[in-house]
Amino acid sequence: MATINTRLLVQSQNLFTNSFTIRSDKAVRLTGEVNKTIKSITTTSSGSATTVLTVTDYGADKDVYVFLKNRSTATGKFLYVIIGSQQIARLSPGQYMSLPWRTESSDDLKVYGNDSNGIKLEILAGTSS
Repeated sequence: MATINTRLLVQSQNLFTNSFTIRSDKAVRLTGEVNKTIKSITTTSSGSATTVLTVTDYGADKDVYVFLKNRSTATGKFLYVIIGSQQIARLSPGQYMSLPWRTESSDDLKVYGNDSNGIKLEILAGTSS
């Protein structure tokens, strides 16, 4: 078993009249197999997006912790993340996201980009308790 510690820190000195800080720490305990890989995403449309995680990989109705990162450093190379039929994110070069993914019927996690030569996507996924 593994534990992933996350910290979200949002702060500003000049956004509002008074400065503010919001911090949230979370330990995510992964109870099953953890997979980490890097894939080159060459598909360029949502209709032919590359499936990177499937419901059958983990079983239905499971909680999966997912980390995705666009490893490109070139300006303008975007990756688009889809769960089921809904686009949920656009990752610019160097951007990353983590999310709890609840595996349901046909809601596979897919990604496509805007460069048919390929954009590298880093993926880490594991079931959580």
